[in-house]
Amino acid sequence: MATARPVRGENAYWIKLADGSACLGLNASNQVELEVWGENVPSQKWFIAFEQGTPANTFTARNASGNQRLVANGDTSVIGSVTEPPTTWLISERSGSSNYSLISDNSSSTGKVINTHTPITAYFSLPDSPEPTARQRYVFELTTATDPAGDRGGGGVNTIPSGSATRFERRFFTLTVNKAIEMGPYDLIVIGTGIGGGVLARDLYETNSRLGDAAKSILVIEKGGLVFHSHCLNTSRPEGLGNNRGQQNDTFFALFKEDYKIQLNNSAEPLVPPSKWKGGPMYCVGGRSAAWGLFSPRVHDETLRRWFPKNVEKDLKDTYFEKAERLFNLSLPNTKIVHQHLIERLNISIDNEFAVNWQWGRIASEFKDSRNFDFAEGAYSTIDKLLEIMMSKPPANNDPTSNERSEHKNFKMLLETEVRRLELDATTKTATGVVVRPTGGGTEKTIKLKAGGRVILAAGSVASPAILLRSGVKLGREAGHITDHDILYRAISFRYLKPEYREEVGSMKLQTYFKMGIRDHRFGLANMSIDASSFLPRAHSADKNLPQMIMSFILPCILESSCSVTLEGDEPKVVMTRTTEYTEEDRQRYLARMEEITKDAMKTIKSHLKVEFVNENRPGDYLSYLELGGVAHELGTLPMPGRGVHELYTIDENLKLAEYNGVYVCDLSIFPMSPEANPTLTLAALTLRLSRHLVPREKERIFAEGTVWIVNHSGEAIKVWVSNCGNVPRPESELEAKTLVAGEEFSVTRKHGVDEAVFVYRWDRSLVVEAGGSMSFTKQPEFFVAHPGLGVVTIN
Repeated sequence: MATARPVRGENAYWIKLADGSACLGLNASNQVELEVWGENVPSQKWFIAFEQGTPANTFTARNASGNQRLVANGDTSVIGSVTEPPTTWLISERSGSSNYSLISDNSSSTGKVINTHTPITAYFSLPDSPEPTARQRYVFELTTATDPAGDRGGGGVNTIPSGSATRFERRFFTLTVNKAIEMGPYDLIVIGTGIGGGVLARDLYETNSRLGDAAKSILVIEKGGLVFHSHCLNTSRPEGLGNNRGQQNDTFFALFKEDYKIQLNNSAEPLVPPSKWKGGPMYCVGGRSAAWGLFSPRVHDETLRRWFPKNVEKDLKDTYFEKAERLFNLSLPNTKIVHQHLIERLNISIDNEFAVNWQWGRIASEFKDSRNFDFAEGAYSTIDKLLEIMMSKPPANNDPTSNERSEHKNFKMLLETEVRRLELDATTKTATGVVVRPTGGGTEKTIKLKAGGRVILAAGSVASPAILLRSGVKLGREAGHITDHDILYRAISFRYLKPEYREEVGSMKLQTYFKMGIRDHRFGLANMSIDASSFLPRAHSADKNLPQMIMSFILPCILESSCSVTLEGDEPKVVMTRTTEYTEEDRQRYLARMEEITKDAMKTIKSHLKVEFVNENRPGDYLSYLELGGVAHELGTLPMPGRGVHELYTIDENLKLAEYNGVYVCDLSIFPMSPEANPTLTLAALTLRLSRHLVPREKERIFAEGTVWIVNHSGEAIKVWVSNCGNVPRPESELEAKTLVAGEEFSVTRKHGVDEAVFVYRWDRSLVVEAGGSMSFTKQPEFFVAHPGLGVVTIN
């Protein structure tokens, strides 16, 4: 609906002639002109800002296609400009057959000509024009555009609408493209903030805090905005969704996901059911980690051994799976006697050939905290830490009383900005920057990397290869084969014969690997949900309050060669189908085995928990197929080398793009096959491995006999003194405690075999250091033990 004037707090408008015949647009030469209105033309949308402390009927404007401000050029014309300060325009409201306004330059005595493709010239007129023509009457119509790259208070000219000045995103995410360019170049640019990019950004930030002056400059770019402040299950949910104990993260996924341009290829029929699609990307801080299902099993050892590079397998099993589980706050529930007895009966009753071993499912959530007055952290997403970092930016001008914030010295985030392609040196195939534009379209600009800098693509299995294709990278014959594993499930309602027993048992989520019973002895993964939330559809039941048992099976598969990601009109097109790897004989074998596992579990639950199942023998297929993309596991478009097929890969085992320098990939694209497990934990583990490869926290040190190394990874200055129980000769400089800044280290020599005490004095934050004064440290030390010649004492 068009109004005579914009409303404070509403900032995206079309500025139209009152008769609706045309609207203000911006041409390629940055000239304002009248154009035929188009709903999806960014250059016809204007962000209207009300200057604080100015009259209510004045405004400035900036074009949605870039950062061009609406500027009066002398006394005759109006142009778009990125260099001139914006003109303050005056609105004079008039009434006639309909309400409209005149728009004039508040500081000029003449009207402004607006260029037009038609013979009729339109004007921004004078406020006292006695008889304005139709070409001087304007209305404002609110659009749904979001401000992708505006100054947001950080560019010297306040262009934030007063009603939006305190919006959460605008308060903490103030960086603009122009500012990001000005503050560059960067050592590392991370594209995307989902599990890959978000975990990477967090870990690099924490590494930086330990390195002091050696810290790397990092820029994180996210295509979307701040939609969620945490995982969706940590926040309010629509009334009624919780009545069936379903966690309903898929409700939020369906509401906020976007769609790929996708073609479903059902050429494999009738071997598999129709390839229905339910997936898509989420462009927001946190990506799909804002609404994932939290199920976090490890990929089976046999899957790693057969399909992943040997060094990757070893690093995941020895180090990074455990690190990822700690990051996710992986929790196991309290086990009651009734739970333990049921798990034991489930494992005893099944055929040993199936290799079933039921145990609690691994969930990425801290359910409760045992410490008084501490809150459980809840469901994991990358949002929480990224938001914490942005909320912790230092005060402007080092003034602790200021509400304004400066950017972190070495960590910056840019929202609502799309990376279109990489800037690559054609001779050396080295990344030198990234080309970005406002999300939704607009002027492209380049953000530079430092010499030796690296860009990490974490934009997702479709967007990451699309960026490379736009950059002119030839991905090779093994790239683009986007693949989703088959998930089959059965959901069935039940009732307790003793209703009070439901409260005693509560909810259970169990998991087990199982042998699929086919020729190559591979494993699948079974998940069982008993009266608990699940990412799968509930069974149809006349009584919605009945508890349910849901059994699901996830099956591994190789990358599907008939699937692809290509460019069509500079945007990605996806061809997707179910895996065609399994023969009909294989399928009948594993279907029979999964049916037997399900029936055995139902029999045990019926006996042990004293329940009866509803419609247990309903007609139709015993197990149903989940739609492709239904749990966002599509992957494999830029795969690392598989075991024994190293010539068929796009990235190496350190996730670097083959044949290119400074380009890495860190999202679900990198998988060499689709595993039997939710891939999220494995992606997080691979991300942590990449982070420590890009910026190591440890380095090679020389260990002569008796050497003691002290490393300051605390993030701030400390004082250190090492005892000399072995009574070795030492220089006079070691008699006093040594001050180490963040990231600094030193070594001393002591007697091998004689442990020494390391006295650590922390920075005393209770004492204010005057400008130019020396730092103060605590009087009481913390103690660490050093083993000369045997290791490093790291102070965190």
